[in-house]
Amino acid sequence: MAIVAGLAMMVSCGLKEIGGELPQKNEGIWKGPGADLKPGGLGSVKRSVWYVTGFDYPEGYDWMSDPEAGSVRCSLVVYANAVPMLKIPVGTEYQTSAAPDMHRMIEGDLYTDFSTDSMTVIKKNGKYLFSYPGREMMIGMHADSSGVYTLGQSRRGKGFSFRRDGGLLFENAKGDLLGQMVVTDGGCAFAFSEEVAGAGKERYYLYRDGKVSQIAVREDVRKVLDVTVSDGEVYYIATLTGITHPVLVCEDGMYMLEFPLSVRVDSCRFIAAEGEILIEGVFSTHTGLMTSGLWRKEVRECIFPAGMVLWASYTDGGGVSCLLAHCSADDLRISRCGELIAFPEGYTAMGTAPLAMVDGILHVGMTSMDGAQPAVWMDGELKKLNFNGYISSISVWEP
Repeated sequence: MAIVAGLAMMVSCGLKEIGGELPQKNEGIWKGPGADLKPGGLGSVKRSVWYVTGFDYPEGYDWMSDPEAGSVRCSLVVYANAVPMLKIPVGTEYQTSAAPDMHRMIEGDLYTDFSTDSMTVIKKNGKYLFSYPGREMMIGMHADSSGVYTLGQSRRGKGFSFRRDGGLLFENAKGDLLGQMVVTDGGCAFAFSEEVAGAGKERYYLYRDGKVSQIAVREDVRKVLDVTVSDGEVYYIATLTGITHPVLVCEDGMYMLEFPLSVRVDSCRFIAAEGEILIEGVFSTHTGLMTSGLWRKEVRECIFPAGMVLWASYTDGGGVSCLLAHCSADDLRISRCGELIAFPEGYTAMGTAPLAMVDGILHVGMTSMDGAQPAVWMDGELKKLNFNGYISSISVWEP
């Protein structure tokens, strides 16, 4: 796991130190036939479109060791159903980052974020969309017919802003965001905490449908670990005075999360899962190995093999598929709805969203460790993609 994480940090694509106001260059954008693909189908037969994003280096260039760091150029590429769709240049002057967590597909469009010393720039399909003051890390993004919504945490420490098309909807200069942004019927929802001056405590708040309200937590709460909203109901995970392990609290009561005996809980969080409550807990045993488990609401669904922690997950129709990484060894595994599958020899994974379920077939982005073409694993079959670099994400646009 350490080696894989290190690879992600090594990939620089020759970016120089970011700073100052930058020109906005759109040249060098290439569109391919994949841009015409849309989800569809007739009757009960549905057809989704799946997207692969990745970074493509010049042919023959050893991007893993990156011997020409600071000068070599690369591109951010998108494939739709394995058909080339989009290619945009990466670099400071193009306001496009090489970091794998600074781009995402929303339906059929590529959105990127970029930070200078004083501003955050959002682009769509390689072209400037809007910018706003402040150097922020993107925590959540949503786009629909009413605009592009961004939730950004300050890269300088505390504080965040929530915006539509760059215009400020809500801002807090001293709060810390909790968990992920959730899209509801009425708009977007997210939670944040604020320290109570001199009290050694925190207060917790929910922004939902344009309004902020304080979350009424139990009096014995020591710390709220995560908050989410599902079907209009607020859920939070917390540690309580006198109780060893975290609990789940919602409107209809409090639920104990059953961990194995004699373990130390390291973290507990909600996992994005439409229409249900899914929780990941990470704990350490007396051996020091960290291990992940999954809970569906208060019911423990599984404990992964010792030392395996959750890297990424995808939920589809009630099934949960995961990418697992060993906490202290180079061992990756795929968990497909409970079935554990070894990673193909010679491949690793990179990025924060390396898997998606597409029309019942699990797709996992795989990067070659020996310089061969990256590939997509589809329930055991490997489909190679024709570029020199690594896959940063896989996503799906469903009809």
